[in-house]
Amino acid sequence: MFHIAAKLRAGFLNYISQETTLSDLGVGSQIPFQHISLMSTGSSALVDCGAWGRIEFTHTAKDLTTLGSQLSFDQDCRMLRASGALALKDLRAARRNLDLIDEEALREHTV
Repeated sequence: MFHIAAKLRAGFLNYISQETTLSDLGVGSQIPFQHISLMSTGSSALVDCGAWGRIEFTHTAKDLTTLGSQLSFDQDCRMLRASGALALKDLRAARRNLDLIDEEALREHTV
């Protein structure tokens, strides 16, 4: 799915964030099943990939110079990935539900 997302938005800055990153860090109590959340300098969209799941792109105006050290390259996905702190900021900026995020666990994870 990550490879599909990268191909769909080639030419834009895209990075794994929000629920996907927080779930992977173990600080989200709900694991997104067959759903990945990405931030993109392209437009927001929800792409249905049939049996493989859904790709959610959320628009951001941030650029690499702004994000810098808050992104790392995920070798398995071959995409940039937000830090836990950035993923939480992105979730807040998108006005998404924070009820399932354990912010204390996230703080402990980043210390």
